[in-house]
Amino acid sequence: MSNKRILAISDVHGCYQELVELLQLNNYNPEEDQLILLGDYIDRGPEPKRTVAYIMELVEEGAIALRGNHDQMFLDFINSEDANKEQLYLMNGGMDTLKSYIGREHFPERVTRADLPSVREQIKENDRDHVEFLSNLPYYYETENHLFIHAGIDPTLDDWKDTPDYDKIWIRYPFLESDHPYNFTIVHGHTPTQFIRGEQDNRVFFGNKKIDIDGACAYGGRLNCLTITPDSYQTSHVVGK
Repeated sequence: MSNKRILAISDVHGCYQELVELLQLNNYNPEEDQLILLGDYIDRGPEPKRTVAYIMELVEEGAIALRGNHDQMFLDFINSEDANKEQLYLMNGGMDTLKSYIGREHFPERVTRADLPSVREQIKENDRDHVEFLSNLPYYYETENHLFIHAGIDPTLDDWKDTPDYDKIWIRYPFLESDHPYNFTIVHGHTPTQFIRGEQDNRVFFGNKKIDIDGACAYGGRLNCLTITPDSYQTSHVVGK
């Protein structure tokens, strides 16, 4: 790992074409580079299913894929008939993913709860490999100088690893508004960088031992790549379609 260039990308959200273009822009070579994907591969964007299939291929070639809150919401929808979890998922762009898997032509104009069990069963039956892949995603990845995670950690705990899994993929302000005491830099997504800046600017945000790379691609922002070498950080991006 120490001799490899690290490429970190987060919050793809179904933006398959942008992901392909970004990797091409950086001349990504799985034999020479370590690609780390920080979660949220689905929902909101145009091609969630194709994105997951592509990320599965990237992982087979050596990439590391972490879990995001949208990936978890999809799993909660698939594995539970809890009305609250269904509503949470559909309110957060889940319908784009369900239609990507089932086909838009199979959905009624107005979807009701009565339509959801068959959707759930079709995905379980026809895309079991995707469900299994997402179910086994880790919550974080460590190197000597960096922690890669989707949302962040609880900086108030004595040991960051005691951060509940829920917070690792959902936490915002307790993490964003506080410095952490560790000697590594945390690379994360989850919160679009424009929200941290308070202005319409989706560039990678460099904070105090924290780097936010979520460029809000699915909202027409950008898909960012943070390139880490032993002596530098570099950024690149493609604009969301």
